[in-house]
Amino acid sequence: MMSTIPSAAAPGAPAPFDSARHPSSRETPDLPAVRLIRAYLLEARCETLQALRTPAAAIPFLAIPAAIYLLFGVVLFTPGEDTAAMPGLENYIFSGFMVIAVAMPGLFGGCAVAFERDAGLLKLKRALPMPGGANLVAKAAMSMMFAAAASGSVVAIAVAADTITLSGAQVAVMWGVMIAGTVPFCAIGLLIGSLASASSAPAFANLVFLPMMWLSGLFIPLPEFLQPWVVVWPAFHLNQVALGAGGVGDYVYVSPQLALAVLAGITVLSGGLAIRRLSRVG
Repeated sequence: MMSTIPSAAAPGAPAPFDSARHPSSRETPDLPAVRLIRAYLLEARCETLQALRTPAAAIPFLAIPAAIYLLFGVVLFTPGEDTAAMPGLENYIFSGFMVIAVAMPGLFGGCAVAFERDAGLLKLKRALPMPGGANLVAKAAMSMMFAAAASGSVVAIAVAADTITLSGAQVAVMWGVMIAGTVPFCAIGLLIGSLASASSAPAFANLVFLPMMWLSGLFIPLPEFLQPWVVVWPAFHLNQVALGAGGVGDYVYVSPQLALAVLAGITVLSGGLAIRRLSRVG
């Protein structure tokens, strides 16, 4: 009869694995609130430093919106008879360029997750004792920081050139709405980055960004047959929320509450699909 008494381990042999004492590496230990917040802040700091050390990404985010607004919104914009029938057009153009300033870092910053997927960094981070959502939250925070700086440069140019008729409080409200409005674009970027490879993710992001920039009706008049389709673009809805919050009622075409609900739906849907995809395939 075989004995049921376990034999002693040989000298030098590794101890048997105890699942009760060694939880799965996918499980994150419970952290106090202070350490949990610190973990999120450190990850956001690392993401921001990584982006700042990549001039090919940081310079376009910060310089292009301000340069385009300076050219088209200040230098080439000359109020006259054509614009007399559209009072406040300069405020509408200002808001449109702010949307572009926050959409770029949100969309392209989010899709950067594709590079981490291809390099295997996401699998490495999942094995580390860090909060599971810290990486995605850090990318959103980094995008919002760049969006605040890019849209802030547009605000500075508009105020210095005296091209808008908005009060300081109106500008501050619209600026805050724009910074918060980075999140839906970041969610779209994360969805693109979770599905596309590192080489194709920027191309897919451009396929979203470039048509959206021109077909949202942000700063150019659209043909009549295209005007009903502006509602499919998140940039249009963010612009409507900002204009409504800033009191620029002449150019509010849909309810700001409805536009805000659309942006929330885009964030939940795109972000949820991206998280599901990343949790399954990494």
